[in-house]
Amino acid sequence: MLPLRGDKILWSTALLLGIVGLLLVYSATVGLVFRYHPTMPEYYLVKQALMLLVAFFIAYALHLTDYRRWGPLFEVGWWISLALLIYLFFRGSGAQRWMYIGGLSFQPSELARSMLMGTLAYRMALQPENLQTWQSALPLLGRIGITFALIAPLNLSNGLLLLGFSLIFLYIGGMPLRTIGQITLMGLGVLLFVFFTAPRSRIWQARLAHFWKKENVPADDYQRAHASLAVYSGGLWGKGPGHSTQRYYLPQSYSDFAFSVLIEEYGLIGGILILGLYGIFLWRIAGIATIAQGMGQLFSIGSFLLIALQVGVHVGVSLEVLPITGVPLPWISLGGTSLLVQAFLLGMLGSISHHSLSR
Repeated sequence: MLPLRGDKILWSTALLLGIVGLLLVYSATVGLVFRYHPTMPEYYLVKQALMLLVAFFIAYALHLTDYRRWGPLFEVGWWISLALLIYLFFRGSGAQRWMYIGGLSFQPSELARSMLMGTLAYRMALQPENLQTWQSALPLLGRIGITFALIAPLNLSNGLLLLGFSLIFLYIGGMPLRTIGQITLMGLGVLLFVFFTAPRSRIWQARLAHFWKKENVPADDYQRAHASLAVYSGGLWGKGPGHSTQRYYLPQSYSDFAFSVLIEEYGLIGGILILGLYGIFLWRIAGIATIAQGMGQLFSIGSFLLIALQVGVHVGVSLEVLPITGVPLPWISLGGTSLLVQAFLLGMLGSISHHSLSR
C-alpha cells in the first residue's frame, strides 16, 4: 500500500465529499444525458469518477513534495493563469468563462484564484514588513488588482470572492486594519465601475434588484424559482437518491445549484450532514495552520478561507440568502477545474501537515 502522509482525517473527508459528488452528478445530469449522450446514461458519472481519480492522484503526488520549494512555482502558475485569462478576456464574449483544451472545458479563474493565494502566502511570509502600508504592499495589491480586473468582467461572483478573500487574508497576514480600510475604499470604486460598465452588468443589476425586493420570485427569474422549489420540496428526509424533480428544470443543477438538488433528494438531514463534512474538513485545515509556520501556515489559512467562502456562497445562493451567482460546491459539483483546484489544495495541505509534524 502506498504511504499516505499528513492528516488522514482530511484525506478521508475529501474522499467522502467526492463520493457524495458522484451520487449528485449521476442524478443531476439526467437532462444532459438525454440531450448529448442518450445511449450512455453513465457518461457523466464515469467522467466525474475518472476526474476524481486524477484529482486524488495529483493530490497524492503533490503531498510527497516539499511545500517549502513551491513559493516561486506559485508565481509561475499565477502568470500562466493570467495569460489564460487575457486570452479568454479578448475572445469577445462577455459571458464566456471557460476555454476548451483537447475537448475538455477549463475555467482559468479557478486556477488564478488558487495561484494568487499561493503567491500571496509566499510573498507575505518572505517580506511581512511590506504589509504595514498600502504603498509598501503595492506589489501584492497589484497582483490582486490585475487578477480581479481580468476575472470580474466575465464572472463578477468569482471577482467578489477574490476581493473578499484577499482583504481577509491580508488582514490575517498582518496588514493593519486602517490600511485594510483604505484599500477597501479604493476597491469599492473599482467594483462599482465594473458593476455598471461590464458586458453582463444588466444581468447582475437585475439579479440584485430581484434579491433586494424580497418579493415573490418573478416569472423570469427561472433559476431562483426552481432552486427554491428543490429546497422546499426536499423536506426533512428528502425524496431519495435519484428522485429529484427540479434536476430536469434547474439550469446547472449539477454545478452551481448542486446543494439545491442535494437537499431535494436527501432532505434537511442530508444537507446538515454535508455541511458537517465541510466543517470537519475546515477544522482539520485549521489544525494544520496551528502547527505550521511561515508560508505553510499562511497557505493553510488561505485554503481555509477559499473553501469556506466558496461553500458559504454556494449554499447561500441555494437557500436564497445571497443573490443568484455561479459558484461550484467543492468536491461535489460536476467540473474538472474545480476538482483539480481542490486536489492542488489538498496535496499542498498534506505536504504542509507532514513536514510540520516531522519537524
